[in-house]
Amino acid sequence: MLFFIFMVLCMINLCFPKFAWYLRYGWLVQGESEPSKSYMVMVRMSSLFMLLIAFTLAMA
Repeated sequence: MLFFIFMVLCMINLCFPKFAWYLRYGWLVQGESEPSKSYMVMVRMSSLFMLLIAFTLAMA
């Protein structure tokens, strides 16, 4: 069950990195700021990496 929750969160983070930024930082600034492009790339790359690891472990 925890595996599926982790997978769903990684997929949401991969598809909608701005949503994750808003949950972590956006509510503090009340919409006056946007995430940088480098932050968006970093979040997507780390989510993809974690998904690959999770799929590899699931297949083992």
